[in-house]
Amino acid sequence: METSLILVAIFTGIIALANLILLGGLAYLAIAAKKFLDTSIKPTIAHVNGLVEKVESGAERIIDTSENTVQKVSHTITNTADMVQDTIASPLISISSVLAGISEAWKTWRRASTKT
Repeated sequence: METSLILVAIFTGIIALANLILLGGLAYLAIAAKKFLDTSIKPTIAHVNGLVEKVESGAERIIDTSENTVQKVSHTITNTADMVQDTIASPLISISSVLAGISEAWKTWRRASTKT
């Protein structure tokens, strides 16, 4: 019986020593993982954040430039339409009115000259 107690004590000691070794291994892995995060992952995330900020800034500039361009083009089109209205459409309407008047006068003169 005494031998079996000694064997149980030795076996329990071996199990306790194995648990301590495993605990030490886990602690080492946790420290290695933290070091990996600090040296590799965090700088990469910081670099990616910097790239995202640059892209965002560039996109804002492009949007602002596009908006200004659209406003300028719209203004130019409006000015061109006004100029066409003033320089072409109004005189064309006047000429058309004069020609319609001349045409009616001609028709009236022909009718009057055929009756006499």
